[in-house]
This record gives sequence, C-alpha cells and structure tokens, in this order.
Amino acid sequence: ARARLAPAPASAWVIHGAAVDERSSARAREAASAIESRRGVLSKAWGLIDGVTGANTAVARATDYGSRAWRDMALQRPGTIKRRIYDLGMYAMDRIDPNEYSIRGMPQVVTSMEIVYPSTANAADVRSAVEETLKTATATARKATWFNAIGVPLSLPMFLSPVSNFPIYWFGFRLWNTTAAVRSGREALQALRSSSDDDAVAIEAKVKDLARGGDAIGMECKRLRPINCLNSDTGQEVSTTDEPHAVACCRLSQTGGEALMGDNGPRVLFVPCDALAKVVSDDCERDELSEGAASKVERLFGASGIVDFVRRRKKYEEIYPATKSKLA
Repeated sequence: ARARLAPAPASAWVIHGAAVDERSSARAREAASAIESRRGVLSKAWGLIDGVTGANTAVARATDYGSRAWRDMALQRPGTIKRRIYDLGMYAMDRIDPNEYSIRGMPQVVTSMEIVYPSTANAADVRSAVEETLKTATATARKATWFNAIGVPLSLPMFLSPVSNFPIYWFGFRLWNTTAAVRSGREALQALRSSSDDDAVAIEAKVKDLARGGDAIGMECKRLRPINCLNSDTGQEVSTTDEPHAVACCRLSQTGGEALMGDNGPRVLFVPCDALAKVVSDDCERDELSEGAASKVERLFGASGIVDFVRRRKKYEEIYPATKSKLA
C-alpha cells in the first residue's frame, strides 16, 4: 500500500491511498498465501460456477450495463424520473466520507506500506496522522456496512415492484464498497502499528542520508526537473512523466535503496519527498490542496484519482462544515 500526504489545512492532512506492487519477494509470497487462504467456500464455489456458466462474464456485462444506464440518466432532462434518480444518487454520493475512498484504494492484503509526505514535515507527525485517519475511516466504514446490510433486505420488496429498483442497487453497491474499505483499513492499520514514532524518525533519517549520497553535495530530486529537460542520468531530453514511478521516491532507485525495499527492509517505509514539498509550498491555496496542486501530484507520481478525491473532500466539507478541521 502507498499513502501520499499533503497538509490541508495546516492542522490536518489530505491522505490518498493506493495499491502498489510488493517490492520484497518474501512479503509478496506472504501476500499471495494470505489471499489464497482467505478464499472461502463461497469463493471457491463461485469459481466452479463461473467455470461452467461463465458467471463472471455475466456480472461484467451487468456492471457495464449499469454504468451505461447511469451515464444515460445524467443526460436526461431535469424533472424526468431518470434524472431525479440520478440526482438522488449524486446527493447520496456527496455524503460519503471521503476518507473511505482513501482506505478503499489500498489492497485487501497489506504486507507493507510506503508513506510519502513533504520533506518539510516530521515523520512522527505523519505516522500519527495516518494512524488517526485509518482508525476513524475504518470505524465510519464499519458503521456504514451495518447500515447497508440492513438496507439490502428492507429494500428487496421494491425490487419486485414497478416503483424503482434503485434502493437495492444502492444498498448493495454501498455494502460491497464499505466491506472492502473496512478490510483494507484493518490491514493497513495492522501494518502501520508494526512501527513506532521512533522507527518512523529513524527510517526517515536513512532515506535522507541516502538522498545526500553520504556527502554534503546532495542528490537531485528527479521529480523537480521541469518538463523537457535533460535527464542527468542519461543526457537525453525527457519529460518528468518519463521518470520511473514504481518507487515511492526516485532516490530509492539509487545504490543502497534496495536495502530499504527488499526482504530486510522496514515493513513501513517513511519517505520524505522534496517534489511534494515544493507542490505544497508553490500551489496550495490558503493552506489547502487545490485541484491544480492535486493534478501536479498525479503527474509527478504517475498516480490517478487524487484530483477526484480533493473534489469530493471539498464537497463533503461544504455539506458538513464541522468536519473541515478533522478530515485527513
């Protein structure tokens, strides 16, 4: 799992979670074993059913149909039944805690974490912010799971009536997502708690020492290069988007970085990033992460979904102003 952080506002953090490849071969095997062991009787039975009937193909077609139907509803004239259903769905979507999206983006099995944050921040503060976000987001998702689990059977009669089958689709959709969010949140929290504040500070110091290359000259952060500049490694003209995004920090690709990412590396890797610090200092508006800054982070890290997350977060704050200083 990888978490990227930026302060917004000064007393809180924006945290975006994502799944990335496991760098340690030993932990990769651990993850594969855990995934296989969690396949219960129902999962295995579904696999047999799919082998005979092609059920997964049918589900994929149904999902595609639902997506096209939803887009079609958005194009209907205001006041029509379909447009009202769409507006109701968007009304409900705007009221989902955006932190649920943060933990939902993390894998179902977390064997290690990379936490990327501005190099101007303190590793211990970062660790506390991530832990608090995981705790509150997982608790909120758990409550939502119980609510939606009750809503599914209660809305079933409407599925058989000409009124609308939207409620059961909604509750089913939310139940699926909140269940996955709870599982990912628990996994990430368990991984994070394998480290302490002291561990975070020590690992940060190792990464910074690696960045300096052991001398006073320091090493260039590749992500700070302007577009269409000369790559100092190859001498060829490239864009910053051509830099490798597979590692949390471009410095980890240097000699010595493999020790932090291999089998003997820490389970939770704290990575201070100069490029992220520059985005925060140059592009954040009123101590908040703007959509423009979020777009830069997406480009610099080869990530996706950060702009959408910031939009959801701002909308949620408009609806629930009391949450503004508490969101992370």
